[in-house]
Amino acid sequence: MKIKTLFKTLFLLALCVAFLGFFYLFLIVKDFPRPEVFIETNINQNTNIYDRTGKILLSAIYGEEKRKYVHFEDIPENLKNAIIATEDAKFYDHIGIDLKGMLRAFKINLKTISLSQGASTINQQLIRSAFLSKEKTASRKIKEIILALELNRRYSKDQILEWYINQVPFGINIYGGEEAANTYFQKPLKEITLEEAATLAAVIQLPSYYSPYGSHLDELLIRKDYVLKRMYEQGFITKEE
Repeated sequence: MKIKTLFKTLFLLALCVAFLGFFYLFLIVKDFPRPEVFIETNINQNTNIYDRTGKILLSAIYGEEKRKYVHFEDIPENLKNAIIATEDAKFYDHIGIDLKGMLRAFKINLKTISLSQGASTINQQLIRSAFLSKEKTASRKIKEIILALELNRRYSKDQILEWYINQVPFGINIYGGEEAANTYFQKPLKEITLEEAATLAAVIQLPSYYSPYGSHLDELLIRKDYVLKRMYEQGFITKEE
């Protein structure tokens, strides 16, 4: 009888835990943003006024964000590859999240009793940049994972990478690769060199800290060299390049 009572108690306890878990998940997902918002509205960008020769006379900044949208075919392969090599090497293979990376990060977080490791894919970074706050909480991470999976289900990898390059910050109030190329190198994004592409990819990790206009240029150069090393290791460039 005691064993039967114990099993009954454990079963009821499991039901309570499951109910609380589902209720907690419901509270998290009930106000989810919809991934299709990307195709319903354009990513905010500058409004330019030109003279008759095509020269920009005035550029109106949207809020505090300087951004000019550029389509996938106009983004240099070197920049795409530099970002993939450093931010998400398995981008074209995973389902929106990196399960092995998440498990590895989970083990580290357990040891350090923190949420310092995130193993965020490009999908997750895009979702976080577009929809979520930067606070490191379990609920935000759950939202991020679910939306990253849904984004991957709905859209092609090329489309997601295009949105990512146009959405993420490359410095203070500088958003998207095109605006970054114009600001830092005074040229269109499609004309940047391999070294410049690696520099832009290097900035993404810590946009304010690694800004070419900041006081950490030595660290930026070290990070840029790391990007080039990762590109070589991933087979995107040769040793001569």
